[in-house]
Amino acid sequence: MKTENMQRRAEASLVALACAAFLGGCASYEHAKGTLQLKMDKPVEGIESLENATRLSPTDPGYKVDYLLKRETTVQDVLALAEKLRANGKLAEAQAAYEKALTMDRGNARARAALAALPQDGRFAKLLGEGEAFLAQGKLELALDRAGQVLEEHPQNRRATKLKEAVLDAHANLENDRAKAVANRSVLEKPVTLQFNDAPIRTVFEALSRSVGLNILLDRDVKPTARVTIFVKDIAVADAIDFILLQNQLERRQINSNTLMVYPSSDAKKAEYEDLTIRSFQVTNADIKYLSTMLKSMLKLREVAADERTGILVIRDTPERLHLAAKLIAVHDVADPEIMLEVEILEVTSSRRSNLGFLPPSSFSVTTPGALTLGALKQLRTNDLLASPLSATLNFKLEDTDAKLLASPRIRARNREKAKIMIGDRVPTITNTVTPLTTGSSVVTGNVTYQDVGLKLEFEPQVYANNEIGIKVSLEVSNIAAEFTDAQGGRSYQIGTRNANTNLRLKDGETQILGGLITDQDRNTASKIPGLGHLPVVGRIFGNNDGSDTRSEIVLAITPRIVRNLPAHTPEARNIFSGTLNVLREKPILTEPITLIRSVAPATGTVAPIGPAAGTTPAPAAPGAVSGGVLFNPLPTPSPSATQVPEGGGALLPVPPPMYVRPPVSR
Repeated sequence: MKTENMQRRAEASLVALACAAFLGGCASYEHAKGTLQLKMDKPVEGIESLENATRLSPTDPGYKVDYLLKRETTVQDVLALAEKLRANGKLAEAQAAYEKALTMDRGNARARAALAALPQDGRFAKLLGEGEAFLAQGKLELALDRAGQVLEEHPQNRRATKLKEAVLDAHANLENDRAKAVANRSVLEKPVTLQFNDAPIRTVFEALSRSVGLNILLDRDVKPTARVTIFVKDIAVADAIDFILLQNQLERRQINSNTLMVYPSSDAKKAEYEDLTIRSFQVTNADIKYLSTMLKSMLKLREVAADERTGILVIRDTPERLHLAAKLIAVHDVADPEIMLEVEILEVTSSRRSNLGFLPPSSFSVTTPGALTLGALKQLRTNDLLASPLSATLNFKLEDTDAKLLASPRIRARNREKAKIMIGDRVPTITNTVTPLTTGSSVVTGNVTYQDVGLKLEFEPQVYANNEIGIKVSLEVSNIAAEFTDAQGGRSYQIGTRNANTNLRLKDGETQILGGLITDQDRNTASKIPGLGHLPVVGRIFGNNDGSDTRSEIVLAITPRIVRNLPAHTPEARNIFSGTLNVLREKPILTEPITLIRSVAPATGTVAPIGPAAGTTPAPAAPGAVSGGVLFNPLPTPSPSATQVPEGGGALLPVPPPMYVRPPVSR
């Protein structure tokens, strides 16, 4: 039924086209047929018919414009479909779409380039198939290499993009699993109690190694005469080692979960043992020059390079310093606050001008007919003298004028950036310079400058953290008071201005009205007959009064609204631990005792006291031995020789009995 209806509509349309061809000619028929074919989803035939209409009627611009617009729209739709098919790996369908686009637009460079590049997509499909197989086998580096080869030549390839994202996700998961495994195997976070008094450092490390199972490698330059005095209870092994190293100006490098390298804290040894990492930071909002200088001075970074053009900051240093740099960059690299300033400007002007009274003639003169001698002057009669014409005017005029100028602009501005609103005209001022010449007439050189006349509003906002906005406002209202023209044709103006400058601090959405910019002018010019015009009351009959009264007031309403506010930094972002003056650390050496942490964490059992087992007596020290000892107690133990599992998982570690070289002597 639906097919029959479509067929009937097509037949009706063809009849209409035939009538149009009969009435309007072949060009109109082709144009109407092409429009119908485009509606029936026949783009190639429709564009061809529209092109035929332009050939049949080359002088009709309407056919040409319609053909070009519809061809451009249709070709772009086909190319978009072709790109989508190509990105999804449907190369045969994409090739057909590109060829269709070339049929409609034979010179389309985009379609030609895509058709030339389609054979490469077969090679891309092979590379991506290999990459997906490598990903399934866990060979992430090879899979990433295959995806990179394709994206280098075809960045829009969706299959390659998905493969790259899958490889990166798998790599991140692998790193997380590896970090968790290392943390579970690490003995550095297990609790230990140390009691050593002026003991050799090698003896302390040997005791730790035997009790905890920690491998400690000493650099050849570590002094064998170094001594250690430490009395700590129930702290992590890593913190205890850091205290020991701090006493003797030593540093450590963690090689794996249970192996450390200890070396002197000198620049030469740090350069030899410290691993350096290069990391790039994309800085989009902060001043990259300031950021580079600040990081160098704060963190004493080794190498920093800043590219102002791309906003990339490259740092090469230890991972610990890079973590601190990342925290500082995150604090500074935030988007600037923005406000929307809603302004309403109202200028009310009212004036009254009156011209009332009798305007007498201002002068009277008598002249002789030409030049005369004294003798001829005596012979002049009254009819021989010439008098100037006399005129008097009776004025009855009263003129009232009311005007309102209303403007309501809105402008968006960044924090501490000036914004400007100008409502008015740019008036040209012409200045002519005359250059005299020895021969011929002088040369007149003109110079034109423009001056803004009207209403000018400049403001600079500053957003504060408590949703308040400070605004520096500068308002100027100017008008042309008089115009002057010189003999050389130059033109200049007398500008009347009213200015207001102020600093405001408003809440978000609060409206402040600035008024009082009032101009009030009252002028009166009287023309009177001397004597008679000065008489009281009746004197107004013998004179004319021309007066004007003008009053103008400007009212400015400002409403700031915060579009983007200052970011709220967390306490972790405001307070960043950075170690001591000489040694940078990402976290403190000692946070809290392990016993306290376990008492807060939900765990079962209690912590057994650290010391000799109940009912036992510490063995006496050998003669001449050093006073001190080491205890390792990962969990509460029912007996000194039991094997316990640390809280949170980990390897099974035997708990040796307390070792005392010499028991402490009480006095």
